[in-house]
Amino acid sequence: MEIGLFILQQMRDPSVPAGRVVGDAIAQTVLAEELGFDTVWFAEHHFANLGMCPSPLLMAAHAAARTSRIRLGTGVVVLPFYNPMRLADEVAYVDQLSGGRLSLGIGSGSHRHEFSGLGVPIAEARARFGEALDVLDMALDHDRVEYQGRFVQVPETFLPLRPVQQPVPIFLAGLAKDPAMIERVARRRYTPFVSAMWMPAAAVAAIRAPYDAARKAAGRDPAVEPFAIQRLLYVTDDRADAEDAARRAIYTHRVVAALKAGQGRFADGYVEEVATDHDPSVEDVLSKALIGPPERLVEMLRQDVAEIGPSHLSLFMNFGGMEHARVARSMERFAREVRPHLGQWAGRRAQAAE
Repeated sequence: MEIGLFILQQMRDPSVPAGRVVGDAIAQTVLAEELGFDTVWFAEHHFANLGMCPSPLLMAAHAAARTSRIRLGTGVVVLPFYNPMRLADEVAYVDQLSGGRLSLGIGSGSHRHEFSGLGVPIAEARARFGEALDVLDMALDHDRVEYQGRFVQVPETFLPLRPVQQPVPIFLAGLAKDPAMIERVARRRYTPFVSAMWMPAAAVAAIRAPYDAARKAAGRDPAVEPFAIQRLLYVTDDRADAEDAARRAIYTHRVVAALKAGQGRFADGYVEEVATDHDPSVEDVLSKALIGPPERLVEMLRQDVAEIGPSHLSLFMNFGGMEHARVARSMERFAREVRPHLGQWAGRRAQAAE
């Protein structure tokens, strides 16, 4: 099982310069490589303090020069915001810059203010996503593209710039209730990418089930097909430290929920934190999330391996504007005290599948 680090670049405190947030993201990328993480994922967000990175490919290109081994992932590129031909060129270029280390995460987007700010009707998100993905698939598979759609028209065009990897691995986030997209995942062998945060393992396994059914129908063995999940995680033995982490997780949950619902209230780009009746309590988060001492996290991840069987585990470790020193300490403890157990269990599950 591969282990990734998800970097959102959240800026909660207006007194903290954006440059420090970006610098911390770069430092955590370098540290992730040093600690043996397999992938680092860079989010894409616009026009709010939820995330400071407007271009995960730009961040991946910079990270390619600061690292030598770790894979560089887009988590995710929001396809409706892009000209897919230019995107295909940039994907190939970043893959060349990194020596074939790019993992391409894609999604259709869900934050209304981003669509509004970029002049893209959110009602067209699914249709634009589908056409962009058609073109992207064609461009990554072949050196010529010709396409006529509602939103995208490409005359026959030659693409001399090719990625190192054949194929570039594609991770698909969202659209888990779209039967046509589930079938496409099975046919194209994309990796489903589920944001599980602190969902019970059984609930995540239920999300996986339709993908496994589609893969089986396509003649593939679901037991060996990839499936990626993202978990919020923070390693600490201190109760007060854990409670603070839980409060930061609740803050992030509130902001994301408000933005997805189109109800975010902004003050100079900062989303106001508004409590709702649907917020989890600190105790709820501490009982469900991967926050706490190593031995507790080991047992919870053992359940994920047994019930979900992920091929990739992405860890969201810097949330709610947490200080870099705390994030780095948690990363180091995860690498030293938690991860050594995961490969052992993943191997056992793989042997059982055989």
